[in-house]
Amino acid sequence: MNRLVQLLRSAAFARVVLIYLAALCGVAAWLPWVRGADKTPPPGWAVAVGLARPFSSPWFLAGVAALFASTLACTWGKRARTAGLWRGELPPLAAVLEPRAGRDARTFLRARGFAGTGRALFRFRHALWGGWILHIGLLALIAGVGVQQAFQDGGSFELVPGERRNLAEPGLVFARERGPLAPSSPPDLEIELVEFDPFRRQPGYAPDRFSRVALAPPRGRDRETALDRAAGVHVAGVDVYQAIPSGLALVVEAPGALRALHLRERDPHAAAGEVSGEHGAVTRVVARTERRIDDPAGTGAVELSVEAAGASTPIALGQPFTLGGERVRAVALARWAGFTYARSPGTPAVLLGFGLVLLGAALLAFPAGVARLGDPDENAAAVHLARGAEALRQEWERGAA
Repeated sequence: MNRLVQLLRSAAFARVVLIYLAALCGVAAWLPWVRGADKTPPPGWAVAVGLARPFSSPWFLAGVAALFASTLACTWGKRARTAGLWRGELPPLAAVLEPRAGRDARTFLRARGFAGTGRALFRFRHALWGGWILHIGLLALIAGVGVQQAFQDGGSFELVPGERRNLAEPGLVFARERGPLAPSSPPDLEIELVEFDPFRRQPGYAPDRFSRVALAPPRGRDRETALDRAAGVHVAGVDVYQAIPSGLALVVEAPGALRALHLRERDPHAAAGEVSGEHGAVTRVVARTERRIDDPAGTGAVELSVEAAGASTPIALGQPFTLGGERVRAVALARWAGFTYARSPGTPAVLLGFGLVLLGAALLAFPAGVARLGDPDENAAAVHLARGAEALRQEWERGAA
């Protein structure tokens, strides 16, 4: 066990782990399916070796675990050693100020920032905890990264005003990405789009999307809130954000329910959506607009048509037509809004770790030290400094005032 701890504490082991993580991250960041904005699908070999999502892969998580173990081994016992310094107990390798005739060790040390009334003198005493706090911060940060990459979960979904869906419903969430230990299904969270404005101008921002949504967590009440790209909403461990994509949707009335067919923009004046029937026949709904689909003044007149078996038939709102082999009625033309959700369980630990690392680094900036005076007739002292102990001893030897 002691050999394992010594190995984890060794500088060589830490260097190997850091080099491994740096190489992995450097290569992973340039993989086309990671770097590409067009979401290039990963090839089969990348899926086979676990590099389809490299920063959630077992290779990355193993490196993070090794770095955590190394940091923990270096931190283990540091609290007890720091507590001993706080009480004025010096380590065996403390610098010794040998007795010098006509010299007073207490006066010498006081002139260099040490204070105290007993035999133990301190300089920036609270800063003695800087190294320990820094290591605790690193542990929290590394653990947070590991938890985040292993358990994170996120995806996209779309709604039209008045539509209420549960994220756990099959087929609603797409482009989902999750860590290897994340839940297999999206979160159990109901969301309804109450209002959507694709051209709302927020103060300080360019024209942007704006929504009002109602969210209902399991065993919870509806919570209606404004949602925009500048600020999402956090409900039951899930963050929901307004996304950029938006487009036209045809709301149809099918037997027993209303549903929305989301149309995808084909050019600035046309959008289309497809539905497959029971026997594989594809029906395409096409909307052609007088003005651009993204014109803030509106699309103007819209012509709707349905294309099936090579024929195109105009349709009008309020009229029935056949969609994917099913008889439906066109009810309204609306705009769908895109959203994303994320579950980030490691974020609190990451933020806490950053805070502790900054605090520890700030404390380490102070030249903390502990000195212990010898017997009054010896006029000697032993000193521990995080840095500069040898320079202090040489000053004493030279007889500096």
